[in-house]
Amino acid sequence: MAHATPDQVDALLLFFCGALVLLASFGLALFSGGMAGRARATRAFRFVLVGAAVTILLAVLGGYGAVTGRPLIPHLFGVPDPGLAAVAGTDPAASSPYPAARAGYLIAVLIVVAAVVAVAVASRMTLRAWIVFAALWLPLVVFPVAYGVFQLDDGWAVAGLHVVDFGGALLVVAAGGSAVGLLLAGGRSEHLPPLSPRPTLMAIGGAMVWVGWLGLIVGSEAALDAYASLMAVGGFLASATGVLMWMLVDAVLLRRPTLSSALCGAFAGLVAVTAASGVLTLGWCMLVGALSSLACATMVDLAARARFGPALTLCVITIVGGLVGLLFPGLFATGGGMVDSGNFDLFIAQGIAGMAVLLYSVTVSLLLGLALRFTIGLTRVRYRAARGIREKRPVRPDRAVPPVPRGQDRRGRPTAD
Repeated sequence: MAHATPDQVDALLLFFCGALVLLASFGLALFSGGMAGRARATRAFRFVLVGAAVTILLAVLGGYGAVTGRPLIPHLFGVPDPGLAAVAGTDPAASSPYPAARAGYLIAVLIVVAAVVAVAVASRMTLRAWIVFAALWLPLVVFPVAYGVFQLDDGWAVAGLHVVDFGGALLVVAAGGSAVGLLLAGGRSEHLPPLSPRPTLMAIGGAMVWVGWLGLIVGSEAALDAYASLMAVGGFLASATGVLMWMLVDAVLLRRPTLSSALCGAFAGLVAVTAASGVLTLGWCMLVGALSSLACATMVDLAARARFGPALTLCVITIVGGLVGLLFPGLFATGGGMVDSGNFDLFIAQGIAGMAVLLYSVTVSLLLGLALRFTIGLTRVRYRAARGIREKRPVRPDRAVPPVPRGQDRRGRPTAD
């Protein structure tokens, strides 16, 4: 019996991690949608499915080459690869399975990035507007940011600024910023009236995100080596400390830690450790999870005053947690952080990259949202009762109730004075 080659083992790891990332994509729909009721969870799930279909189609038509291919626009965009021809090769049966496995994993990462935006705007956008937006947003925002992270030889972030971003935290920040831009373009009004949360859906979706996001962290190593196991343990520790910190904040401020606070804390810790799980020790992973959860819990409480609903919670976690995770290795990364090297070069590079991606994604998404709003339409409020407006239905003439004469009841009988 032939033994598996190292390429086959690494390919199996990437296939498995890609499947976990897809699990996290649909878990986001159940988790975030379950905060506001079953109807919103169903709509969010539908938006995630459609966003995944658009992402896969664009990736196969040439988007994967734009992310990892030879430079077309130096440091920004790669040469499109229609049909994944460079991955499949001329003889797929004789080629290594590793390139195809890496392509599948990276496409899954793009899907979870699109899922973050889809879940945040599902209750505000029409499905037609979401399809058009996704088809424009992916080439304009996601592909250039992904090229900077995953094109290790020419990318503007990794090769240019020497940013430390293993799992694609810049993509997560871009997704959160894009969701904020769309929310600003669409306004506060929603399609669905607020309903009571569904703890069952939140628990199932949160567990799917927790497990699936670990696949995103481990798969970023792209090999089954000693670092992969440390990255998995670091992700567990960061999420665990995030849970405890968020529940502590809720216990102090609200005196009632809830299921949603625990799941949000786990997600905040996972987002924070995504960028630098490969260059942080286990102790630093615990600290970054706690700091991210503390920052996210504080900002979520402040953002709640904007009255955008549960959608803004996911945006805050992805933006604040991603930025904390990007800045943290600038201080404590092994070898290049300020503690080890004595300079702030990495910290400054991480901050510039994170803020540039955030501002760019918010601006482009806001402009796209406004363009759709004044062309095909961005939102259509179906339930006016959600906005506090009560409509009076006209009464049909044949069903109109005549006035009751004084001194008689509705049957015409005299009433006693």
